[in-house]
Amino acid sequence: MRRAGRECIDHLLANEAAARAGDLEGVHQMRVAVRRLRAILSALAPLLPMESRRCAANELRWLADALGEARNLDVLTSDILEPARASLPPTNGLECLAEVIDRHSQYAHAEAEAAINSSRFSDSVRELMNWFDKSGWRGPETDAPLCRPIGELAPMVLERRYRSVKKYSRQFGEQSEKQRHQLRIVLKKMRYAAELLSELYNPAVSKRFLQRIKRLQDDLGYRNDVHVARDTIDNLTNAKPRDPDLVKAGERVVAWHQQRLADDEAKLRQHLRQFLATEPFWSYRRNLRPTEPVHSGRHGRRPATEPHT
Repeated sequence: MRRAGRECIDHLLANEAAARAGDLEGVHQMRVAVRRLRAILSALAPLLPMESRRCAANELRWLADALGEARNLDVLTSDILEPARASLPPTNGLECLAEVIDRHSQYAHAEAEAAINSSRFSDSVRELMNWFDKSGWRGPETDAPLCRPIGELAPMVLERRYRSVKKYSRQFGEQSEKQRHQLRIVLKKMRYAAELLSELYNPAVSKRFLQRIKRLQDDLGYRNDVHVARDTIDNLTNAKPRDPDLVKAGERVVAWHQQRLADDEAKLRQHLRQFLATEPFWSYRRNLRPTEPVHSGRHGRRPATEPHT
């Protein structure tokens, strides 16, 4: 717990200077670090003292919100607008849409930079570091659940996440956008918990599971990006006075991506089936790595950059 928390905070701070300078990837990587920290707390929530966990979670939520709008607009530009512009016939409306998004993105990045420069940011990071380093997450009880060996707790944590994924996967073909969004959230939590605890197990057994969960999360992540973009574009293009060319451009961009989603639906369902058919790597105790102490940090510090998911 201490090592995982510290790695995420190191990841956060390693990208702070880049985010302050307005670098898009810096903001993204800081958000990834916060997301991983939140996933750790969520995965271990039943084992943690409630009040202590709630205080840490509140600060992490504030950090996520402070960076969220800037990152959402970056994704809107790089993953939604630009691919569509490259395929659609050029129009003045598309150019205007790009300008509107860029203007709002600059404002959002200024807000994110102000949050990073604030005393609350430095105070929050310092408090989180102390909470992890001084084992504030253990609580006062010497026989607390987190005093048990991680090899005993890991299967319980992972199985709890896995049951949630299976629950929210039921009747996937008939699910609404809202239901698929919920599946994406529990799948993301499953992935982060699996990555955190997979080094306790034989990598030959965990590799396929991790590959398939990442692929499925990428599929659902793209769908979510399109749905978030649709709402954002609606808000940006329906401002008064309403520009018909701008509205039409936004509709064309969203329609282009929705067609891609429709074309990829069969592949998405196949990826879900393959993931659910993959044997969980924590199913058998023989898969536990017997020769390394769990605190050894086999992978060392997490890199300061990770791909967008």
